[in-house]
Amino acid sequence: MDQRCEHILRVGRDSDGHWVVQEADGLLEGLFRSREAAIRFALSECRAFPGSRMVLATDPLRSILSH
Repeated sequence: MDQRCEHILRVGRDSDGHWVVQEADGLLEGLFRSREAAIRFALSECRAFPGSRMVLATDPLRSILSH
């Protein structure tokens, strides 16, 4: 049986226009200056954790970080 957990990293903007990467279970979140930086980070996390995947959010993300 495969014990890997699938981590989904969402990349999108919050309602203030900041670029955000969020893990679906709330274990990780980051704010970024650009779309490219957010995607680069999400892809590096996906390479580091097999079974992870990145999705682009279609709706604004709700950041839990203060900015």
